This record gives sequence, C-alpha cells and structure tokens, in this order.
Amino acid sequence: MSTLGILLIQTRAEATVEIIALLSVAGIIGYVTAWLYYRAVYGKRIKVVESEKEELNKQITSLYDTRSKLNISVSEKDKEIKKLILEVKAFKALNAEAVDETEDVALKNRQNGQLLYEKDEALVYIAQFKHLLDFKSFGTAKESEKDDLKMISGIGPYIEERLHALDIFTFRQISNFTGKDIETLNGAIIYFSGRIDRDEWVVQAKELVQGNDRRTELLKRISERRTNIFYNRIGYAKKEEAEDLTTISGIGGWIEEKLNVLDIYTFKQISNFNSEDVAAVTEAIEYFPGRIERDEWIIQAKELVRIAGDKSELLKRIRDRQDRIYFDRLGTAPKYEANNLTLIDGLGLWVEERLNLLGIYTFDQISKLTHKDIETITEVLEIIPGRIERDNWVSQARELAKKHEVTIGN
Repeated sequence: MSTLGILLIQTRAEATVEIIALLSVAGIIGYVTAWLYYRAVYGKRIKVVESEKEELNKQITSLYDTRSKLNISVSEKDKEIKKLILEVKAFKALNAEAVDETEDVALKNRQNGQLLYEKDEALVYIAQFKHLLDFKSFGTAKESEKDDLKMISGIGPYIEERLHALDIFTFRQISNFTGKDIETLNGAIIYFSGRIDRDEWVVQAKELVQGNDRRTELLKRISERRTNIFYNRIGYAKKEEAEDLTTISGIGGWIEEKLNVLDIYTFKQISNFNSEDVAAVTEAIEYFPGRIERDEWIIQAKELVRIAGDKSELLKRIRDRQDRIYFDRLGTAPKYEANNLTLIDGLGLWVEERLNLLGIYTFDQISKLTHKDIETITEVLEIIPGRIERDNWVSQARELAKKHEVTIGN
C-alpha cells in the first residue's frame, strides 16, 4: 500500500473519532440543555407535588392513628354491648323470678286467706259450745289474765286458740278441771277427745299454777338429779347453745324449762337418748312414764339434727306434696272437725302434725287408706316403711270412726 493510501486511512479514522466526539459532546449538551429546561419548567411543580405527597403521608399517618383509635373504640363498644346483653339477660331472669315470686306470693295469700277463713270458722264453731261448760266448777278468767297455755305439753298454738274461744285462759282454770269438766270439753270439741287425760294437762297446770317459791323448789329438786344423767353418752351442752326444744311435738315450755335445769339444751342430746336415759330423765323431771317414747322425742330430735333444726323447711316440703294424696277416695275434712289422731296406737303428735299438713284430720279418712295410699303417705311423711301396716292404723281408725259417729249422734 502506498504512503498516500496510508495517510488517507489515518485521516478517515481521526475524522471518525472527531465526529463521534462531537456527537457525544452534542448529546451531552442536549441532555444538559434538556435537563436544565425540564428543571426550569417542572421544578416548581415537582416541589408542589412533593409537598402534596408529604402532606398526604401526614394525612395517611393521621388516618392510621384515627383508625387505631376507632378500632379501640369499637372494641370498647363491643364490650359495652356484651355487658348490656348480659345485663338484659340478668334483668329478664330477675323479671322471671319476680313473676314467679309474685305468683308464689299470690298463691300463699290465697292459701293464707283460706287458712284464716278456716280458722275464723273453727273458732265460731267452737264458741257455740261455750254454754256447755261449767265455769262454776273450774272458774272464769278474762283474756287480760291469760297465761301462756303452750307451757303445758300437748297444748300448741292450735289448741290454745280454741281454748281461748271457750274463755279458758289460765293455768288455774285447767288445774281445776274435774273428770266431768274434761268429759264435757271432750264432748264439745271432739278434737280434744282423750287428749286432756292423755297429756296430763291438769297435773302440769297444777305445777304451773303454784307460787314462784314452790316452782323454784321443784326446779331445785330437779337440778339435784343431774348426777343421774349420762352426759358421757348424750353429750354436754351449754346454755348459750340452747335450741328451742318446744319444736319437738310433746315438749311444752314447762317441760323445756325442766330439761334445761338438767343441762339438756339441744336436739343432739335428746337424739342420743337410749332407754336408760329416757328412764333417768323421766324420773328426774317428774314426768309421766311412757310419754317420751309415745311422743317420739328421740325420732323427732334425730330428724331435727339432720335438718339443722329447720322444722319449717321439712313441713313445707311435706305441704308441697299434698297434691299426691287421693282425696277423691279419702274424702276431705275442715280442720275444725279434726279428730285426735293420737288415739291411734303408734301415731304420735309428730306424725299427727304432718298428717294434718296434708289435710288428713279424721279417723274416717285414715280408715279409707288403700295400700297405694299408705305407700304414698309413708314416702311423703318420710316415716319408716311398713310402720302404718305394722301399727294397724286403718283398722284402729275404722273402730274409732264408728265411736266418733256414735258420739256425734248422741
């Protein structure tokens, strides 16, 4: 290749490099010029947009905070709603309970109204026999002079009211009863038939009518007999532990006072009696032999220990079962026509009280008991199975009902 050719080639290469360099510079100048133009034209707008972006970011942050607070508020409101729902349910329950209680109160009021009606009717019925009594024999008394006749064992509130209806208010009157007076009273009020003699009202009344000195002497004599009581077996009790022993049917206020003198204060002690204890206590309080067993003190005391002395709860439980008794078969009787059911051997005051709660008052009703009735009554009264058949209540009641009819006929 000639020198000229070589020079031409070199010249072309250099020109190419220069052209490329010029183009690069032109490109850079164009880019810079465009950038400067863009910056001049859009710079302010970019700042505005960036400012708006920053403001929006702040608003977004604020909205996040607001949402968080709203979530917390909603959560609290949910809790309040749940609480209100629970309160509404509680109010509904209270309302339902109040409705039930209102119905119970209404029912009790109706029952109490019926009881008051029967009570008034009974007192009117009894008062009409007042003229049959010989007040010259046993004396008169005013209501303002009345003694607490319930101190006499065998006289409860029910009998005391009826004695008052006959103007018998004091121990003195009862202490003066003669055989004829008792017979007249038995004839006037069949309910008392045999009870005055059976429960030794006259003997107890004579003790109670004595002056304070005589009664104090008697209690001192009883106190000296404490050495005969088997406290290791029946248990010890203090006066401050005393329970209302008159809750036991057959124990009046006077007998309770005598027992307390012997440091016998609780149902638990009486529930622990055996035959030896019964004999010792009977002798110590100068009581009537056989009365403790007949009136079932021990059985009653054990029951009272079991139910923590709440006899009213037991009686309510029995009363609530009254609808299980077939009165269509047994017949009904008002309380004022009640017979002395304790005349049936094996049927003591405690059982009589429970039978009366069921509306069973007469020999005639008991005489109609079937095997099914006996099973029901045994369960309802919570007495020992087989007891009614063993003591032959039905046959005894049938005979007593016949005698009662003869008495009424005369």
